This record gives sequence, C-alpha cells and structure tokens, in this order.
Amino acid sequence: MEPTPNGGGFPGSGILGRLGEKVIGWIAFGLLALGAYGIYSLGPEGRGAIASAAGRIAMFAATVLVLPWLSRFFIKRLLSIGENWVGLALIAGLTFIDLVVGLWLLGGLPIGFWGWLISLAIVGLIASYNYFVCEYLAETLGGM
Repeated sequence: MEPTPNGGGFPGSGILGRLGEKVIGWIAFGLLALGAYGIYSLGPEGRGAIASAAGRIAMFAATVLVLPWLSRFFIKRLLSIGENWVGLALIAGLTFIDLVVGLWLLGGLPIGFWGWLISLAIVGLIASYNYFVCEYLAETLGGM
C-alpha cells in the first residue's frame, strides 16, 4: 500500500491512530523493562529455573509470534463487519489463547510477587504484539 500523496502516511491513519500506536509502543517498552527488572530480581535460583525451561519458553514464544499472523486468513471478513468490538474480540481472543498455551507449557500459575509481575508484563507485551500485528494486517489486507 502506497502512502498518500500529501505525505500523511497510509490511508485511514489519522493522528489519533498514530498517537495511540505510539502510546501502546511506549507501554510495551515499559512492560519489557519491568519484566527485565523482574527477571533480574528473581535471584540465581529463579533465573536458573527460567534457564531450565528454555525449550518450553521457546515453544511458547513461537506460538505467540505465529498465532496473530494466522488471522490473515479471515481478517477481511472481520473488517467487513465494521465494528470496533470485533477487533477487540480478535485481540482478546488471541491473547487468551496465548495465555492458555503459556500456562499449559510452563506448568501453571506463577509463584510469588516477581513471578506474577513478570507474567503480567508478558501478557501486556503479548496483547501489544497482537494489536500491532492485527493493525498491520487490517491496513495492508483490508485497505482501510
């Protein structure tokens, strides 16, 4: 999709949409920093537990990275509905599936304050990633 002739970005990309993307990007960065600090604060035994689960973490990361791109096959149909709740439901559904897969692969609920803090930061990052991928697919495939 080509930018508009006046240099205003892609069609349908108003200032509020771009501002919202910037805000979500900074929130995702803050969550990433918070998660990194949480991992640092776990101590050697907590970091050792993360290292021992590296294979399951890699499978979880692959699921998180691939799953929202699968919405490419049905996003035009969702866009034809033309309601905001459809996008919210798509992002919430993708995040929920990621959360269930993560709980299953990583063995249940987190333990302790730092475990919960890291988990909430990861869920926020996953939701942000799902939003950005779905927004990209909607702009490129939906012709918004």
